[in-house]
Amino acid sequence: MSVDGGDLNLPPASSQSHFANFQNFTPNDDASFDNEFARLASSQNWVPGSQEYTQERTIAMREELKLHYFAPSDDQKEPTEDDQLQGYQSLCQEVGISPPSHSIAECKRELKKTLVNIVDLIDARRTHKEVKVWDDFEAFRDYTLEDDHIINMKEAKKDGGFLASLLQRLRTRSGERRNRRRGSRVVSGRVIKKSRG
Repeated sequence: MSVDGGDLNLPPASSQSHFANFQNFTPNDDASFDNEFARLASSQNWVPGSQEYTQERTIAMREELKLHYFAPSDDQKEPTEDDQLQGYQSLCQEVGISPPSHSIAECKRELKKTLVNIVDLIDARRTHKEVKVWDDFEAFRDYTLEDDHIINMKEAKKDGGFLASLLQRLRTRSGERRNRRRGSRVVSGRVIKKSRG
């Protein structure tokens, strides 16, 4: 996966896909992530909305993101620091951040400022679909949460944290973040006691 002119969009071998790890399931490398995961979930009897479904979907997202952007070079089991930098640079290029930084930390910072759906990033490689970069947070939030797609944060942080590094806070609207705790509202003001008399 070279940032300097190689074809970044060549799909990896289907045998490397997360979806190839399940018995009685034949992966379709041309299918979108959502369609492929829906077929897998059905074959494994994972109930949409259940903890198991959410956890398995997060694992699949993490593994597909790693496969398409952070594949280790040579015969390494895990991506090297150079592989990670190339992965983050590829993500930056995929979403139009050009030129990408020469630092993982800077790439992560730039990606955090970019509103892009993670499934769209995966599909950019699976189906060669162009990634939509959003300018409007509310529209992005509505699109991303359309089917109540929840991410298991514990799983997202595993295996290098590649998935977690791309996540945005979506559950509260940007203007509602301050002074909110578990649905409560903070109201400031003075309380005036009435005197009895």
